Amino acid sequence: MKKLLFTLFTFLSFSISAQQMAFNTIDITAEPNSQDDLIELFDEFFADANFKSGGILLERLRHGREDGRTHRLVWLWELNNGGRVEGDMKEFENSAFWGQFSNRIESWGSAKAGRIMSWQDGDVKQFPYGHIWDISPKDPVAFKKAHDKIVNQASDVFKNRVVGFGTYDIHRPNGATHWVVIGGTDVNGHLSMHQDLEDNYTKAMNKYFEDRGEVEHVHDFIVEVLARY
Repeated sequence: MKKLLFTLFTFLSFSISAQQMAFNTIDITAEPNSQDDLIELFDEFFADANFKSGGILLERLRHGREDGRTHRLVWLWELNNGGRVEGDMKEFENSAFWGQFSNRIESWGSAKAGRIMSWQDGDVKQFPYGHIWDISPKDPVAFKKAHDKIVNQASDVFKNRVVGFGTYDIHRPNGATHWVVIGGTDVNGHLSMHQDLEDNYTKAMNKYFEDRGEVEHVHDFIVEVLARY
């Protein structure tokens, strides 16, 4: 592999306040034993890619995956400033890449898109897995305020972790309107984080649940990014 592979649902460094970031994802079912080929294709095509903003990720779906889907593609960009820099690639190169990529895909699933409303960047090598919760908060403004507050109060727990909150605006999965992501090392690391919060931040967590208001938990799952450019 030509570059170190980074991990995240959206593990990119950017300033949310500077420019509104957006995302688009497509779930896929890859052909058996094709994962290494997909990563190699990404490395070859995107290694020298220049994006106007954001980038593209290939993620493996792990715990909580649905409908037999195995992977997903994620595009990130600043609103009104997405895509490759003009002249960065030729049309035949783009067509050839997606043709080869599609040949290793058994079937294509659903797509969804939204915005990133709150973000703390993290060390993606230390915390390579992203746990994502699909939710529907009754009061999104109150939820965001409580979310940002607990991330600050429990900074020792969330230190160096990616922590984010955002919206689903197009094709809300199972009716979910929002999402939360937290980076972790692996399954044990995520469970240890929950234990730490329960044991050492009981008062702050109780206040968080009180302040965020009513929230419907729709679904949760874990992603592992295999390639990010």
